Amino acid sequence: MNLLNDVRFALRTLRKQRSFAVTAVATMALAIGASTAIFSVVESTVLRPLPFQTPDRLVFLWGVAGPERAIRGASFIEARDWERLNRAFEHVAIYDETSLNLVTEGGADRIEAEMVSWSYFPMLGASAQVGRTFTAAEDTDPNAQPVVTISDGMWRGRFGGDPGIVGRSITLNDRSFTVLGVMAPGFAGISFDTDVWFPAAMVQANGGPSNLDNRGTRWLGAVGRLNSGVTLAQAQIDADRVAAQLSKDFPESNTDRGILLQTLRDSYLGTTRDLLRAVFAAVGLLLLIACANVVGLQLVRAASRGREIALRIAVGADRSRLVQQLVVEGLVLAGISAIAGLAVGHWVLAGLIALAPEGALPNYAAPAINLPTLGFAIAIALGSGLVFGLLPALRSTRLDLAASLKEGTRSSASGFGRARFSAQHALVVGETALALVLLVGAGLYVRSLQRQLAVDPGFDPRNVLRARVTLPQQLTPDMRLQAAEQLQARLAALPSVRGVAIGSDVPLGGSSSAAFIHIPEGDHRVRFYRHSVTPDFFSALGIPLVSGRAFTEADRPESPAVVTINESMARRFWSAESPIGKRIRLGDASGPEVTIVGVVADARYRDLTTPLLSTEPDVYFPLAQRPSGSLQVAVRADIAPENLAGAIRRELAAVAPNTPLFGVRRMEDMLAQQTANGRFASSVLAVFGGAALILTAVGLYGVLAFLVTLRSREIGIRIALGATRRRVLANIVSQGMTLVIPGLAIGILVAFAVTKLISSQLFGIGARDPLVFASVALLLLSVALVASWLPARRAAGIDPQVALRSE
Repeated sequence: MNLLNDVRFALRTLRKQRSFAVTAVATMALAIGASTAIFSVVESTVLRPLPFQTPDRLVFLWGVAGPERAIRGASFIEARDWERLNRAFEHVAIYDETSLNLVTEGGADRIEAEMVSWSYFPMLGASAQVGRTFTAAEDTDPNAQPVVTISDGMWRGRFGGDPGIVGRSITLNDRSFTVLGVMAPGFAGISFDTDVWFPAAMVQANGGPSNLDNRGTRWLGAVGRLNSGVTLAQAQIDADRVAAQLSKDFPESNTDRGILLQTLRDSYLGTTRDLLRAVFAAVGLLLLIACANVVGLQLVRAASRGREIALRIAVGADRSRLVQQLVVEGLVLAGISAIAGLAVGHWVLAGLIALAPEGALPNYAAPAINLPTLGFAIAIALGSGLVFGLLPALRSTRLDLAASLKEGTRSSASGFGRARFSAQHALVVGETALALVLLVGAGLYVRSLQRQLAVDPGFDPRNVLRARVTLPQQLTPDMRLQAAEQLQARLAALPSVRGVAIGSDVPLGGSSSAAFIHIPEGDHRVRFYRHSVTPDFFSALGIPLVSGRAFTEADRPESPAVVTINESMARRFWSAESPIGKRIRLGDASGPEVTIVGVVADARYRDLTTPLLSTEPDVYFPLAQRPSGSLQVAVRADIAPENLAGAIRRELAAVAPNTPLFGVRRMEDMLAQQTANGRFASSVLAVFGGAALILTAVGLYGVLAFLVTLRSREIGIRIALGATRRRVLANIVSQGMTLVIPGLAIGILVAFAVTKLISSQLFGIGARDPLVFASVALLLLSVALVASWLPARRAAGIDPQVALRSE
């Protein structure tokens, strides 16, 4: 009954003090809403179990090379060796995420696929709802068993849920496959968007090598399930043993080769985990600042209620009963804030999802205001409510009753000194320190983003549309070349088209293949990325020719083999002379010889941040001399790029019927994707930093405004005795600075320590960038001066007669 009465009393009190209630609820609703929204993202990506059987035991296996352990993939036979030789895994299945051309009566389309070993399904605990998955016997003989299982979504969406689907033939990459089964609803593979699965032994169906025993052709990964009781660290030791054994058995192909193990969760998250940590830490700081602000308001409120509480104690009220009542008031305030915060959280979450760049969150992530999120919001509300109520309650019930009852409001005023107000002073100092840390973090991300945006990509992405094409596999190399040249000519003839680039890939296109070359000067064996391109490729994409010549129509299969290299490669290996006319060999010293005929400017093929001189060089081949069935087409036009897609599809259909166009994107969007995480982090942290700055200013203003209110009689007397208004103004502002400057000093020290944690996410600047630290400190100091000046101006305008008469 007492509790219910306390709740009613708290609601009546808050109703009477509406300005306080609105300010406190708005402050906490913002913090709780932001915290809840970010927690929902963390919960869906990091905390929620993956939808596989014992997912914590599932591990990706990647082939790595060199002392830097750069991921290089594995050959088919190498991945089979991992399965055969390991002692740490129950199963190891070959895994490759890919896409295929699906041809139906309605036309051609591109579908997502996974090429996997037969053990993939039992390893994940996945089963078919109709039919079955493929067996070990169907995953043994190369290119012998064209069978597939399909997803429930594909079955219902493309085949109308046909109950006779099992045994039916479908055409994938121009080959007939027999459907063995339909997977259970909700299962979409490790990639979470798979339409079809086919056996690893059918690798040639997707353009894989005909010789699966070639250890040098590497592009695959693998996924395994750890034996019960085996840790990831123990499994890594065993993987190192396997790699050492393969290096000993096959020194020509496996020297300096290793195996890197990575949990599924870590692989999915990548750098997103660090981004989420930074954002979650930022919202935690914002929550602390908001709590400090509301506690400060509560302390002000408690000070103004000192006489009321003293009277209640004097007439016999139990102190513990008063503490309970004040705590309940804090909990009621927090409860109202939590309800409002959930609404704010819903809006913030919608904004975060809209702002989040494509690919920033794993495919399985579906952030929502669900039960775990509600529990988190309730926990925050309870914790903050206890703080709101308990600290002011303990302070208010320790009053000097005699002084409080004898002096009334004057006691409040006179008693408002340094000791009396030390708790609120400390809160403002803490708010300032926390705000500085948050703003420094935001400033570092913004500066890093500025550096990324300033990187020259080496090509002109404006008004360019990129699309991908996989030509039918039955076409011979000559037929593929003919199709590419016909497509080039047809697209170039379209109205408003100013350039057409066709190649095996384009900058930032994400499909470069690598190989080795031998450079006689210095006897270098160099890993490089190879690109087959048409003669107009460089001019169409705005990649400048530095020296020599670009490819021409004369560079045909029967002509001498030529290549063009990027500028970084020329500087690295021929810094003192021109590489034009130099000859290099493909593979090793006995491989085919090619002549360098041109040097082009560096184009960013993989990312914007890797130093070009330290990465593998780019080497270009004429498409006529090295035809490719997988092509990327980039068209520059005077019209909006997105309006070109239909025309490209029509021209492709005329050249290669039943060949789908996919991966259609503006190259400006592809370039923007490179800085998407930085832009997202910068935007979110800047918003949180701005909110922290406002809350800190409000907190400082609240302290000084209440100080002026309680000291109005004293200030009036000082003015009456001759104190100048300028002196009063300076006195109040200096009191504000005595709170802010220690907060800045503490914040700088804390920021120096914690910003090291985000150093790996920054580009082009250090974690202790002096410009950021100085700018943030100056910004906080300027805002604090304004927040101090406003109540100081009010104090300087006090009329002594009015102040004395009010007492």
